[in-house]
Amino acid sequence: MGHSLRTKIMTGVIALLLLFAAALAITLYMVKDSDDEVSGILEYHIPILTKINSLDVITFEIEVIAHRLTIETKPSNQRIEEIHTRNKQCRQEIASIFEDTKRLSEAGSKDARNDLADRLEMARMVGELDSLKSEVDRFCEAATLPVVLMTQGKSAEAQKAIKRLQEYEYLDPIITSVRTKSNQLAMNSLRETRANIFSIIWTNALLFLSASILGLFVFLLITGRLQSAFRRLASAFHETADGKYSDPLPVTSGDEIGELTSSFNTMVDQLRSKEKLREAFGQFLDPRIVANVVNPATGELRQTAERRTVTIFFSDIAGFSGIGEQLTADTVVRLLNRYFTAATEVIRRNHGIVDKFIGDAVMAFWASPFSEGETHARDACLACLEMRSAFAAIANDISNITGLRRNLPKFHVRVALATGEALIGTVGSDTTKSFTVIGDTVNIASRLEGVNKIYGTDLIINEDCFHLAEQDVEAREIDLLTVYGKTEPVRIYELLGKTGELDSSTSQLRDTFATALQKYREQKWTEAEKEFRNCLAIRKNDGPSLEFLTRIATFVRTPPPQNWNGVWQTASK
Repeated sequence: MGHSLRTKIMTGVIALLLLFAAALAITLYMVKDSDDEVSGILEYHIPILTKINSLDVITFEIEVIAHRLTIETKPSNQRIEEIHTRNKQCRQEIASIFEDTKRLSEAGSKDARNDLADRLEMARMVGELDSLKSEVDRFCEAATLPVVLMTQGKSAEAQKAIKRLQEYEYLDPIITSVRTKSNQLAMNSLRETRANIFSIIWTNALLFLSASILGLFVFLLITGRLQSAFRRLASAFHETADGKYSDPLPVTSGDEIGELTSSFNTMVDQLRSKEKLREAFGQFLDPRIVANVVNPATGELRQTAERRTVTIFFSDIAGFSGIGEQLTADTVVRLLNRYFTAATEVIRRNHGIVDKFIGDAVMAFWASPFSEGETHARDACLACLEMRSAFAAIANDISNITGLRRNLPKFHVRVALATGEALIGTVGSDTTKSFTVIGDTVNIASRLEGVNKIYGTDLIINEDCFHLAEQDVEAREIDLLTVYGKTEPVRIYELLGKTGELDSSTSQLRDTFATALQKYREQKWTEAEKEFRNCLAIRKNDGPSLEFLTRIATFVRTPPPQNWNGVWQTASK
């Protein structure tokens, strides 16, 4: 199980504290060592050196006393007694010096606070002091003899005894040597103490540097991991917010960062699953409808519907029942899917909404807010012109789609657009709802799709649709008629192409047909017939022209009533 960030940080802090504790322990040890050296200097080295210096002074004083007494011509008895007393005191002090010095040396040689070199040196000094004491005692005896002789009044013999003191001149170098060794011992201890002080300083500096480097390393390690993890998470969050679901992030630790990364991965998996579900349902319901009908603040469905001016689309495969009889069920489904896919892609690309599939028919609509303002009619017309090319591609590929090499079915799609007012919104029951459009405009669009059969056309639009889109498309007026179930006449147009993209023959056909239609409505049958035949000369088998020539032949035999207004009554759906 991983450790938390707090534990990791505390581990780093404890490591630093331990390092500082180690530094303090080493410092205290070295300070103690220095303290021991100083204690040795104060308790042994300096006192011994002081004693030896005193020995040198006192031995010299004894000699001086002897000389002073002998050079005085007639010292008084009191003077002689005073000198003799001082001589005794000096000898006592010398004995005390040797006793104290030996005691200090012996104690110093056994004191563990002194280092080994110092203890060995003081142990050797004990022996040297014993030897020195013997020599000093002999010297003191020799220096005392003149004083004793003087007290006895033997001045001549005292003078001879004074001269024999020269034999003890070797004693000064011995005392000097002992004093030098004692002084060297003190100096060595002072040097060691100084070296310890510098060692303490450098050791503390080194430990501080090590602690600083360790602290910086721990800081960079933890903050680096935090920064790297948070940058990775921030980048992944931004990608997720943009709808790009990244691969699962690696979980590199068991701390809070690892838990956050695991939670993020779980969230992305859930979002990816929801996205797949949304995409799956998007095949049944346009995502734009979901965005429009779901309240983003509450997530609830908007239950309202409103009247708007919309453009309704209907398409249907001509003779589909006969095609279905020629093909297997799988082939029929494959053909329908190819047709529905082509229609749906074009409709959505041009801001339309596919409402439903009815058998082989497609119903769609254009309305705000999916199309901006009044552009719904233009978007619908441009989509139908694009669809014409898509359906032609299917017709050319019908052999591969159906698997047939002979008796190929004819694939032809009839399309109609109607612009008008309709009710748009969410309708349905408490359990099943649909976002759709209802109203007369829907019925008119459905009827106009069937009207294509009468005129042999494939793309009919009503007058309102043409007027809203006429800046962007070319069309020719076909007729004024009443569709099944309606009494109000509808002016219909055949959609020809985008503005400025018609070829010369199609433009000529449109103009000639407009003239023929005007003659027809004026009941000038002969002139109208001539113009319609001119249309057939421009485009052989032009469906609307053939339809009107048939009507003219009927009207010539049976003229219409006097109040005839040129409206054609359709007889069926």
